[in-house]
Amino acid sequence: MNNLLTRHNFNQCEVCAYHESGHILFAYLCGYSCKEVQLINEGNENGFTSYALIDYDKDSYYASKFIGSDTSAEFFNCLALGEKLEAIEVGRRLARIFLGGSVAAAIFNNDGNVQIPLPMQIDYLDLLRVEFIHYVIKEVSIDQEEGFIEHGLQEALYTLTNVNIWETVVDLAGRLLKANHLDKNDIEECLDEHGIIYDSETPFDATVDR
Repeated sequence: MNNLLTRHNFNQCEVCAYHESGHILFAYLCGYSCKEVQLINEGNENGFTSYALIDYDKDSYYASKFIGSDTSAEFFNCLALGEKLEAIEVGRRLARIFLGGSVAAAIFNNDGNVQIPLPMQIDYLDLLRVEFIHYVIKEVSIDQEEGFIEHGLQEALYTLTNVNIWETVVDLAGRLLKANHLDKNDIEECLDEHGIIYDSETPFDATVDR
């Protein structure tokens, strides 16, 4: 990491770390995993960028149709009923992950206080993806899912009010800030230390018990 960071750039770096850590935490709660995460110092006025490479495992095909370069609601309209229901559930999981990143960053910016009024500012790319998922669900389902984004934000906030869950995000973000890059083993070592259980067969499990 560049040692000549300005206060503004370091804050931006911290926001990126919390954002990605939120994505990762919710990915594991949804039964997925993360191959790697990295902070990238652009070395210019753009400051920091970041990415987390999520492994969607058996849901990779539908996930690619929601967030890939060839996204189209028409693809989902052509699915059989059972496939539509499966795809909708994948979409809901993806929305949790995208909103979880933005909510984690918002809580960090609020000095760790989860008492944030809605609506809140959402990362532009996260918002675009969640809006597309919502559009698809409305197109292929009789349930119009009114307040989809608002309910998703409330759910993410509620999940992060769990002290252990938030401390896991803080720890993961701290490790990322220190190392700039974490691989799957690094990430899962952190989750293990906090007792986070992740199981692709039982997503959103008892990890969030109070």
